[in-house]
Amino acid sequence: RAQHFTNYNAVMPPCIIAAGLGELTRTGDCTAHPRLGFRHKVAAVTTDLPLAPDKPIDFGMLDFCRVCGKCADNCPSGTITKDKEPVEYNGYLRWNTDSKKCTIFRATNKEGSSCGRCMKVCPWDSKEQSWFHEAGTWIGSHGEASSSLLKKIDDM
Repeated sequence: RAQHFTNYNAVMPPCIIAAGLGELTRTGDCTAHPRLGFRHKVAAVTTDLPLAPDKPIDFGMLDFCRVCGKCADNCPSGTITKDKEPVEYNGYLRWNTDSKKCTIFRATNKEGSSCGRCMKVCPWDSKEQSWFHEAGTWIGSHGEASSSLLKKIDDM
């Protein structure tokens, strides 16, 4: 069965994480890819065929999000939590977010029907393809101390 936008029977963030296509982010309903950041769309095909499973990946996003919090600081609707730790929700970890606040803000935003500020301010989600950005995300993926350094560099 095809699982795509407006037709999901599966919750995509835990599927993405379990398949090794991304890692948890503070935004709650989004995952980040190590190279693409938030800038990817996901669809899936569910099947009962026997397939070899992939493994989740760990490129340091969880530690980075614990330290950074720029998305929460810049969220105009207050949707994204500033909690230090994610919580278990339906069998997977996620940060508590209030998706309803986000939806209402996007629907009533006089500047347009979108926001995306969380994606715009995330140091991991730069559209810049440069050695500087790649070096920064490499640094940011190596623990909380280096994550703090990446956030400070991004703030410059």
